[in-house]
Amino acid sequence: MKKALYVVLKNTQQAYDTLEELKYRGYNGTIIGSNSLRHALEFQPEEQHFLNIRHIEDMDVSESILCIFVWDEQTIEEIKKAIREHTNNFKDIKGFMYSTTLTDYEGSD
Repeated sequence: MKKALYVVLKNTQQAYDTLEELKYRGYNGTIIGSNSLRHALEFQPEEQHFLNIRHIEDMDVSESILCIFVWDEQTIEEIKKAIREHTNNFKDIKGFMYSTTLTDYEGSD
């Protein structure tokens, strides 16, 4: 059974070091820069009612990183353990993680 692990880390050099460690251990995933809703809305000029790609490109560096890993259950547990170790249980790098079972997974392995 496949699981998805979602990890949000504050965008710091330590976060990139954590991701490098995961890469070194052979894990792969998707990484997306993100901002909190509050900061995203503070960026938006008052007269704007929506954001387009140009607005997003003008934003400052992301304040956090969203990582998505899709692996089997055992591998997800290994990734979680590595993240806990590297973040000192999220004390050294602010963030959180959670996983969910994918009951309707299709795609390449």
